Amino acid sequence: MKKYIPFLLVPVALAMVAGVFAPKLASEETLRAQAEAMIAAATGVVPRIDGPVSFTVLPRPAFTLEGVSLDDPRARLEAPSVRVVLDVLPLLAGHVRADSIELSEARLILADPGDGLTALGGFIASLGSADSRGDLVVTNGSVTLAHGDGTDMLVPDADLAIGWRGGANVTVAGTAVWRGERVAIDGKLSNLRALAAGEVGGLSLSLAAPLATASFTGGARLAGGPVVSGDLKIGAGQLRETLAWLGMDAPTERGFGPFALRGMALLSAQGAQLSQAKLDLDGNTGIGAFNLRIDGPRPMLQGSLACETMDLSPYGELSLSNPHEGSWSREALDLGPARGLDVELRLSAGQVRLGGASFQRMAAAATAKGGRLSLTIGEAEAWGGLFRAAVQLSPRPAGPGMNVRLDLSADDVALGPALSDLFRVQRLEGTGSFRLSAIGGGASIMEIAEGLGGAFTLSGSGGALVGLDVGRILTRLEKRPLSGGDLRGGRTPFTDIVVDARIADGIVKLDRLDLSSSTLHVALTGESPVASRGLDLAGVAQLVRATPPGKLAKAAAPAPNPVPNAAPASSAIPAATAANAESAAPSVAGVAASLAADTSALAASAAAPAVTVAFELPFIVRGDWLRPILLPDPQALIRRSGAGRALLAPSDKLEVSAPAP
Repeated sequence: MKKYIPFLLVPVALAMVAGVFAPKLASEETLRAQAEAMIAAATGVVPRIDGPVSFTVLPRPAFTLEGVSLDDPRARLEAPSVRVVLDVLPLLAGHVRADSIELSEARLILADPGDGLTALGGFIASLGSADSRGDLVVTNGSVTLAHGDGTDMLVPDADLAIGWRGGANVTVAGTAVWRGERVAIDGKLSNLRALAAGEVGGLSLSLAAPLATASFTGGARLAGGPVVSGDLKIGAGQLRETLAWLGMDAPTERGFGPFALRGMALLSAQGAQLSQAKLDLDGNTGIGAFNLRIDGPRPMLQGSLACETMDLSPYGELSLSNPHEGSWSREALDLGPARGLDVELRLSAGQVRLGGASFQRMAAAATAKGGRLSLTIGEAEAWGGLFRAAVQLSPRPAGPGMNVRLDLSADDVALGPALSDLFRVQRLEGTGSFRLSAIGGGASIMEIAEGLGGAFTLSGSGGALVGLDVGRILTRLEKRPLSGGDLRGGRTPFTDIVVDARIADGIVKLDRLDLSSSTLHVALTGESPVASRGLDLAGVAQLVRATPPGKLAKAAAPAPNPVPNAAPASSAIPAATAANAESAAPSVAGVAASLAADTSALAASAAAPAVTVAFELPFIVRGDWLRPILLPDPQALIRRSGAGRALLAPSDKLEVSAPAP
């Protein structure tokens, strides 16, 4: 065997000699012509070669070109160095054919296509009808978009392997930097000849970046405009970070963590449709359908989503008041981001959690059109009853900010949890209904509060006022009017409660607050500025007892007046007290007169046990919504005790007894 080894080395030696001397034997003009022919056959465009051309045999036969450019009406390719690797087998038969083309630091300049999809469709159709084939390897390439006043960098760095077989398929694999992140690309478009003839071809595409992934598998058609349909998958570890990477503003300040979307997609120049969609966002899962249209004056998104359970807690709390700072926000409001997209979305869920609130069988809708936003909860089971809500936001015709309209209604709900979740009010228990209608406008929440208008009504039964035991206080002061003591703590049970209030120019005008039980009656009126959350209320609390019919006339008769020249005890407020209350809060006299009229009407009935007033006390309420302060009328207490009759004179001063909790 050893004697044949020298004969086997002869071809190898000849190949080495050819590799050394062959490049020297060919002229540069011949090499240039052959290189131009190979590139034109592969790309369909005759290149321009401004630099030298050389040929090497080892390690593989290849042409090296300097200063190459390809011009097309749609794009221009500039490459400082191009290496055309030859196919060895055809070369042995005397034919020169490119196996692959390697571009280093190539720059692709795209002319602004106007309708990019139409331009892309025309390029794919040309590949389908051509017989060219080749493999393009791009290293450190870039893609820019040229327009009238300059260029925009689309892809600053790309390492791609692009292969095409005319009439068969196109493949792309590699990485490209986009918006500062490197994106892995793997795609294939098959059956190019069928696409060029108006039939359906295959399309698969996978994109993977650190912040998001996307994949599509389906078919494509060029007839009548490019259209693709198939299975679409999109995922992100943190959707909020992905939106920022894409240059989009998140519509909420919190939430938008893990995200996944899958469905059957139909993509065209008119928009995108997604059916049989499964959406996972922040731990919530829903099934629905979406339709995005981009062929109108503004993009339009329509969709519906159904969920068994949805937790909206990551996006905030259901509250119309700031629970921590106790004041309204002065941060500027802006509906600008909502003007670029019209939205119509519908949501149905078996259970929705929002902070501490829970809704069952909720149907909601959200719309945005021309910068006007609307959110509606048609009907939901909440707090043991039914809840409805509607919020409308619109840009102000002049100046920054927005106009707001809010309508809430709750029927037969547990008042304690409902008022706590919505208004951070934790002082009322029982079952009842309430309505709130409010309208306002301004550049901030504070400005809206300063000019708010609307109305609020509430009716409840079988509950209690938490933090104050009015019955215990009145019983103690009836026996020991000057005993003082702490007024805080306890509960005031009531049979019924009614609240009627109007809101005008940022002032809540309490027309009526009546709380009654078998032993107690409290009436309250006054005002409260919404912006400062202050309280300026006045009322009368009465301790009442049932009187047998036989004693009704005697109970209704005026009691002896222990203070000379003072008003009778049966009047709603003693004269000095009434004058004092009127100077502190004008509405006290009206409340007292109303209570006195109610008491007289009860005393006039002789057929059944009547209710008489055992003790009554005018009072006012100051402070704010979170820390109200109760101030009893001191003169009424002094007159009740009989002390200091000779020194008692009308006074307009009230002393603070104790703040309510």
